[in-house]
Amino acid sequence: MKNYNRLMALILAGFAATILLFNVTYAIRRGAGDRLYNVEINRLMDRFANGALIGAEALADCERIIGVDFLPVDSSQNAAEHFFTDNQYVIRPLYRDDSLSGYIKFRYSDALDLSRDILWQNVVLSLLFCGVLVMLLYIRRQIVRPMNVFSHMPAALAKGDFTTPVRAQKGKFFGRFLWGLDMLRETLAQERQRALALEKEKSETALSISHDIKTPLNAILLASKALQEGLYPEPEKQDEMLQKIDVRAHEIERLVAALQRSVSEDMLDLPVNIDEFYLSDVISRVDEAYRWQLELVRTEFTIDSYSNCLLIGDMDRIYEAICNLMENAVKYGDGKQISILFSREEGCQLITVSNTGNTLSDIETVRLFESFWRGSNATGKPGNGLGLFIARQLVVKMGGDAFATSQEGEMRVTLVLRMA
Repeated sequence: MKNYNRLMALILAGFAATILLFNVTYAIRRGAGDRLYNVEINRLMDRFANGALIGAEALADCERIIGVDFLPVDSSQNAAEHFFTDNQYVIRPLYRDDSLSGYIKFRYSDALDLSRDILWQNVVLSLLFCGVLVMLLYIRRQIVRPMNVFSHMPAALAKGDFTTPVRAQKGKFFGRFLWGLDMLRETLAQERQRALALEKEKSETALSISHDIKTPLNAILLASKALQEGLYPEPEKQDEMLQKIDVRAHEIERLVAALQRSVSEDMLDLPVNIDEFYLSDVISRVDEAYRWQLELVRTEFTIDSYSNCLLIGDMDRIYEAICNLMENAVKYGDGKQISILFSREEGCQLITVSNTGNTLSDIETVRLFESFWRGSNATGKPGNGLGLFIARQLVVKMGGDAFATSQEGEMRVTLVLRMA
């Protein structure tokens, strides 16, 4: 705010100095005159020398000459004295036929008569000054002051301060922005509480399942140790121990699967708002987000022609799911070509993201949508095996589905969406 006040004072001072300089320049110019009368006198002398009549009618086109008098050479003393009584004049001898005919006195005014123009110009400049002042005060009130109020909010949110609410503003510039910023604060606060609750629940679940695993695990360890030490030499007894190990191993497998399922369900507790939207709206967002990126890495990106239609679901979540498919294609493809294809089946819209350079086997392709699973082509590449899993879970929540196919060196992942 202080910096803006200094800037405002500097602008107004510069504007006032300009007005002052303009008036001082006019005053100096007015005092000095522009000596235009000398030009007019020379022009009149030429006309008089050529026989033109000396009189007021000769001054019709003059701006500075306000009067002209003629004194013949044979005038009396009184006439000569009266001839030299004015303040501002110039006397020139008049020669006709190479002989002195008399003297001409030119009365002039050397002041510039621009008072009316200067008055109007000062009025205009004063109005501009007032307009600039009003504009600066308006910006200070409607933009600078609100920005000063919420400028600390991003840093506070980054530090985890979700308790201080954002004061609402009715101004048309930041009213909606501040409302959205306060909604972001509330959402982050709720997400933190939710994350803490989920973390607590996952910890309790993990402790409970780990405790349940100890029993079958101890049984397996005891049975395997007995077999190693030869405590049961009879084949029938050994088969019985192996069956117990197998039963306990399946019990551990069941508990681990329950743990994985619990973690996945907690992690994907994402809200989905079912609504209607057009296919072109979400595809245009994807095109805008990825086309320039793929051009930079020289990957050919094509979007197949499609018929626009009304879809049922959450447009933001569908966009998120398609972005997960695109990121997967960029990360695991060969960088030559990525395409978005469209088709329709049984009242559903199918959106397929295809990339060249597939190296997965058919067996691995079946497991693409498993959580935390990564294929053989993921070696040395960052990731956690959740992108396609999340994409499928999102569309399933909206009544759709997802599947993957591998053909002719291409990987194709398809989202199935409901049509309105």
